[in-house]
Amino acid sequence: MIKYGIKLWTINKTWFKEAVNLFQKKQVDFIELYVVPNYCQKDDLKIFQKAEISIHAPHFTHSFDIFQLDAEKEALFKSQIIKIADFLNSKYIILHAGTGSNPNIFRKNFKKIYDKRILIENLPKVGLDDRICFGYSLEQLNFIKSQCKADICLDISHAIKSAISQKINYKNFLKSLILKLKPNYFHLCDGKLNNEKDKHFNLGEGDFDLKWIKEILINLSLKKDIFLVFETPKCNNNLKNDIKNINYFKNL
Repeated sequence: MIKYGIKLWTINKTWFKEAVNLFQKKQVDFIELYVVPNYCQKDDLKIFQKAEISIHAPHFTHSFDIFQLDAEKEALFKSQIIKIADFLNSKYIILHAGTGSNPNIFRKNFKKIYDKRILIENLPKVGLDDRICFGYSLEQLNFIKSQCKADICLDISHAIKSAISQKINYKNFLKSLILKLKPNYFHLCDGKLNNEKDKHFNLGEGDFDLKWIKEILINLSLKKDIFLVFETPKCNNNLKNDIKNINYFKNL
C-alpha cells in the first residue's frame, strides 16, 4: 500500500497539533519532521509520540553537509538527529547526499555518523546555489547503496531535474533508479521541465507526468509498502494545502 505523509520543520510549532490530529483521523499515515539544528526541545516534540514519524536531517540550508563533516557537526548529528529519532521511535532518518564529487569522502564521513535507519536522498545535479550535488546520477547512487550500505530516499523531483541536467529522458531515468535501487521511500511535488533547478510546486501546477508517476508507485505498492511524502507549499498558516495535494494525487 501507499502510506501518505506530510512534511513539517521543527520550527513549525503552530502546526504540530494539527499534524498529529490529521494522523489520528487517518488523513495522513505519517509525518516527516525536518530537524532545524538547535531548535528541537523534547517538550515541544513530545506530541509526535502519538504519531508515526520519520526524521529528516538538516542539509546545507542549515549548514550541514556530509562532505563538510567536522567534529562539531558530527557531534550535532549524534546529539540531536539520532537522539530525536530515538525519542520519537522513527523508522527512518533522511539525509541529503550533500555537495561534493569524491565518493571516498562521502563514504569516509558517512561511516562516522552511520545509523541503519538512514536513507540517503538523491539530489539534482545543480543545487539552488549552483553547486554540484552528489547523489544525482545512477552511478553515484549505486555507489551509496552498494559500497556504503545505505538505502535511498528517492526524491522524484530531484531525479527529474537531474535527468534534465544529464540531457536524458526523465521517465527512463526514474525507471532505472527504481529498478536498480529498489527504494520504498519517496518525496513528491510538481515542477517544470524547462529548467534544472528544483522548485516545489503544488500538484497540477507543473508539467511532470503525475499520472505516469502514480502508476509506477501504485505498481510498486502492490509488492511492498511505499512511503510517499508530499513536499508541496504551505498556505494560509495551516495544513489544508497538504491534504489538498494528497487528495489531488489520490484522484488522478
